[in-house]
Amino acid sequence: MHEYSIVASLIDLCEKEAKKHHAKAIKRLEIRVGRLSGIEVHFLEQCFDTFKEETICHNATLVVELCEVVLLCTSCHEQSVVSENHFICPKCHSEDVSMIGGQELHVKSIEIIEE
Repeated sequence: MHEYSIVASLIDLCEKEAKKHHAKAIKRLEIRVGRLSGIEVHFLEQCFDTFKEETICHNATLVVELCEVVLLCTSCHEQSVVSENHFICPKCHSEDVSMIGGQELHVKSIEIIEE
């Protein structure tokens, strides 16, 4: 499970940001996870709850926003959100598409509690 290493990296990032801003704790961590990122959100949440103990994040809430798959069609230049793993442009039915969203993992915000 790579969710463990992702959580370790998120907690490390929170600790660095807290130190940089002289915070005493992290209140809330918001992340964006693409539907096709390969990350199991429920495992990520469980890992966070387990590993946040005795860290700057011990009372933090993890908020996960799931991002849909977005395609860009090279033929008609249309951007489309697709709910199924059907990688064809819904407008012109071309298979010449690029995935421009849906595989990401981004930190959206870190809410700190100041000293």
